[in-house]
Amino acid sequence: MQTEIVVPEDTSGGEKTEEATPKKARDARLEGQVAYSQEVMSASLLLVGFATLYMVGPQLFLGIKESLIWVLRDGMVMDLDTVALWYQGWWQFRSMGLWLVVLMGVLFVVAAGMGAMQAGLVFTAKPLVPKWSRINPLSGLKRIFGMRGIMKFIFSLAKLAIIASVAWYIVSAMIFDGLDLKMDLRERFAEKVWVLFILAVLLASTLAIIAVFDYLYQRWQHTKDQRMTKHEVKEEFKQSEGDPLLKAKIRQVQRQMAQSRMMQEVPKADVVITNPTHVAVALRYDQESMRAPVVVAKGYDEVAMRIKAIAREHDIVMVENVPLARALAKGVEVGHPIPGDFYQAVAQVLSHVYKLKGKQLPGSSNSAA
Repeated sequence: MQTEIVVPEDTSGGEKTEEATPKKARDARLEGQVAYSQEVMSASLLLVGFATLYMVGPQLFLGIKESLIWVLRDGMVMDLDTVALWYQGWWQFRSMGLWLVVLMGVLFVVAAGMGAMQAGLVFTAKPLVPKWSRINPLSGLKRIFGMRGIMKFIFSLAKLAIIASVAWYIVSAMIFDGLDLKMDLRERFAEKVWVLFILAVLLASTLAIIAVFDYLYQRWQHTKDQRMTKHEVKEEFKQSEGDPLLKAKIRQVQRQMAQSRMMQEVPKADVVITNPTHVAVALRYDQESMRAPVVVAKGYDEVAMRIKAIAREHDIVMVENVPLARALAKGVEVGHPIPGDFYQAVAQVLSHVYKLKGKQLPGSSNSAA
């Protein structure tokens, strides 16, 4: 069954100039919106059906003939019991029904194959879900008088003209040739059957040509229907990748939360090394739990000012060392110990701090001992 594609109105006011995105194409397939030509299916069934009938026709007609002979002649005089009926039923199926099964099987395979070739394997029940747009009179008028409806009407007229022409040719040929009484009745019947078969094949071939154009048109129309406006592309990108403004806001909140946690660690620092105005790095060192001093906070400009303000509130020593402050701020992340390259410089700073506090630098020897 051909699925009518209802395209929603473009509320963005833009022209649909963009090709459908992969997501739009996948969603359309799930909705049952695929490029599909019913003419291709009809022409394929006719061509293959006539070709199969040409191959199995003699056996099929022979079976029909023998069945009629049995019914009209032998069946009238035979004493039929259950066994005889089963035997005759099996014999009738083998002589006639088997070829009908072959014909039906071939047509079924062709129908399934042509459907898969056109649209692929699509398993969805969404086209069966009732929709108001399908029974809306306005939508129906748009489908009838739209480009799709006009093209469908043209194809229908073309098929009707071809079928009418072939039918007229057949009827006229049979009428005028039938007046020739010199030809044997069997010969005339065989000739008519052959002419009918040839004309049927020609009819199916002509419909196949129409089906090719219809399929190309359906592909073009489907691609056109799936196009998107620039606004729709942007909205889909926002839905799949996230709104850039929202993501920027989330990153800002995350930075604020990280800075808040970092500021809570500043009172635990032993020293704050400054630029002195634009950079501040807070260090903490515990000999029992740390193998090296750890950067508990760092920042530039406003963040550096906040670190220094908290340091003053908690009487934390601030040491001005421009090269060391810049190097630590650039090369060490918050929560990480300082690399070995900074051991000597930081040890000198901590030694100065401990002297100011009257403490001994952990790991150094006591001069009074």
